[in-house]
Amino acid sequence: MANIYVFGHKNPDNDSICSAAAYTWYLNQDTQEGECYVSTRLGAVPPETAWLFEQFGATEELPAPLPEFGADDPAPAVILVDHNEYSQSADGIEDMDIREVVDHHRIGGIVTAQPISFVNLPYGSTATVIAEHFMESEIPMPTWVAGILLGALLTDTVILKSPTTTEVDREICEVLSEALELDPIEFGMTLFKQRSAATPFQAAAVLTNDLKEYKSNGKVIGIVQYENVDLDDVNEHRENIFASMKQIATSRGYDVFAFMATDIMREGTELFVVGETAFAETAFEVDFSTGSCWMPGVLSRKKQVAAAFMGV
Repeated sequence: MANIYVFGHKNPDNDSICSAAAYTWYLNQDTQEGECYVSTRLGAVPPETAWLFEQFGATEELPAPLPEFGADDPAPAVILVDHNEYSQSADGIEDMDIREVVDHHRIGGIVTAQPISFVNLPYGSTATVIAEHFMESEIPMPTWVAGILLGALLTDTVILKSPTTTEVDREICEVLSEALELDPIEFGMTLFKQRSAATPFQAAAVLTNDLKEYKSNGKVIGIVQYENVDLDDVNEHRENIFASMKQIATSRGYDVFAFMATDIMREGTELFVVGETAFAETAFEVDFSTGSCWMPGVLSRKKQVAAAFMGV
């Protein structure tokens, strides 16, 4: 039986892992004979994701790491969720057999040898796109799938506060939360708290979790986001954050490295920048002479921070 591997981006976040697991289950309900879909991941499981799967009794459904393939192995067949850029995907993705893409980000240059299904919708999460797949089909959604899709939707939309949130996200959230008999706001807050409760704040770990790379005007830009109900840990570790940011920027060759420390309750972001700060000042029209700047209302990496850099 041929395996088709389903995975999200490197340094996976909650949406990336939950979407891979949920979509794999969906695909296996209507698979062609001789094919088996396998959910995998390209990095560690975030603490909030581990908690989410445990809450719904689905720990065994957590995606395993993508296997390593040798040079003599046949090109693996893969499906990409929550990303569509080479730089964010598996090592060697250029030589893999990409069968499908399900995403909600900008289109970033994936090339395929054959036509494929490419679903990329401007929703607040990939989980929303996958929930729609279930609702438009006759495939029933198990409770654990509803739970992880709701959790992924809530983290990626910052509990529906992000400007990326659409009416479709709100409608799907309502359907899922009613089916699960959960208050989505309360559930979302509990989910975010798992991030800081699981492990002590470590700057190096926070700055590489869900780190994404972009290119604009000849610049290589790294952007990472940390969301929590407050920024006490960030303020306490400010010096360590800058030191780690400089090390990461140097080792990865970033011209600009931006760290979004997002306060869910205050609905804004303390944006840290190292490297060519003048480039960031042009993008945001603010002063980064102290290394960071509070940006009220900024909650979305994709729509507000990455888009600003792309516009320079």
